[in-house]
Amino acid sequence: MKTLVFAVFGVIAGAGAARGAEAPLLVSVEVAPGADVSAGEVRHMIATELGAPVVGARDAAAAGATDVLLVTVEPHEVRMSLRAGAAPVVSRSIAAPADRPARLRSIGWLAGNLARDQVGPLVAAPAAPPPAPSPLDARASTEPPPMPEPPPASDSGSPAAVVASRPSARGDLVPHARWSIIALGGPALSVLHFKDGTTFGGTDFIRGSSYRIEMQHQATPDSALFGAALEAGPNAPFKHYFAAAAFAGSRWRLHSWFAEANLGLGLEVVEEMVKKVSVTNSSDMLGTIEQTTVSSEPVPELYARAAGVAGVGLTQSFDLVAQLGLHLSTGQFGPYQFGSYLSSTIGLRLRLP
Repeated sequence: MKTLVFAVFGVIAGAGAARGAEAPLLVSVEVAPGADVSAGEVRHMIATELGAPVVGARDAAAAGATDVLLVTVEPHEVRMSLRAGAAPVVSRSIAAPADRPARLRSIGWLAGNLARDQVGPLVAAPAAPPPAPSPLDARASTEPPPMPEPPPASDSGSPAAVVASRPSARGDLVPHARWSIIALGGPALSVLHFKDGTTFGGTDFIRGSSYRIEMQHQATPDSALFGAALEAGPNAPFKHYFAAAAFAGSRWRLHSWFAEANLGLGLEVVEEMVKKVSVTNSSDMLGTIEQTTVSSEPVPELYARAAGVAGVGLTQSFDLVAQLGLHLSTGQFGPYQFGSYLSSTIGLRLRLP
């Protein structure tokens, strides 16, 4: 971080002390793990607050920038350093609110407060500067003003306030989402196991289909994820009516790609063969008569599940997801065990704030 600061300031010092009135503000953003905001969102919020063009360090227009704002966003603190032309570097920091929208508002508020105190020309419509706070006041938890509305699109085709820049990493486009909903479907293989020593001893696999909807929650990118799943399994050899499970797991992300693994327990309703025995005493001559009937009925069973997931981010809100699953049921009738199956499904994940 210090190397980047000295390098950026060196480029600006070599370009000259005079700052052009139309030069954009160079905003360099460093987001720590767990901060739950992206560099693009930080730049947009600062540009909206200042009403002035903002560029990133890798944008072509950054070479003409003479004012530099360095932003560091951590889970519990926001720090900024401003170098305006030949003026001394000014740094401030505030505590970061736990709520994500409030954190973005705090970033915009701190940037506006810092810029208006340093250089009036950075702000399109400068407000009366408040008295400079002491270091203790700067770190005090102060509720910033509400988040400003983004500028409306102009029908005349005039350029927007923010100068578009190519993001430095794909991670800027895929911010962490605490909640997500997944819909999956695909083929399945039901496992029908006969105990050894029986007439049909061995294991058979029967093709079918399975479908599931999952809700997941992960507080931070480094924390465990928790979720619940609703499932409908294959209909052969016995029908899976309904299943619900809770699970926990971990997620690993590399840019827009991610992988997950989770384990869970649940309750299902599955079709099962039920044996019923009826006993009657019709007469002294015939004695007791016993009659046995077997019928299929919905029966509750416990099951365990395991899943491995891989996916890639498609947009700001949707991911493409593939899942390999194992469903282990306690269903059993006589000499054979049933209800377990393997699944291979694909679907979409909707990421929520």
